Amino acid sequence: AEAALWDNVECNRHMLSRYINPAKLTPYLRQCKVIDEQDEDEVLNAPMLPSKINRAGRLLDILHTKGQRGYVVFLESLEFYYPELYKLVTGKE
Repeated sequence: AEAALWDNVECNRHMLSRYINPAKLTPYLRQCKVIDEQDEDEVLNAPMLPSKINRAGRLLDILHTKGQRGYVVFLESLEFYYPELYKLVTGKE
């Protein structure tokens, strides 16, 4: 079931990467303890991630390794900051 959850994210990966600003989501994700300081630092400051799209993609990769909780908290953050992307991924209002 967990893999199926991420399928919705993966098939919308291009859109998500394009529109998400990782810096907007990482404080919430850290507060919920889904990512740690190291994860956040890598996503926001890694020299090999020159663009926002690269950084957003990396954030999705990291979240993917956090299992169902990563998915749930990621969706909460989307619902809060990017309601239109939340709708895209979940099909829910």
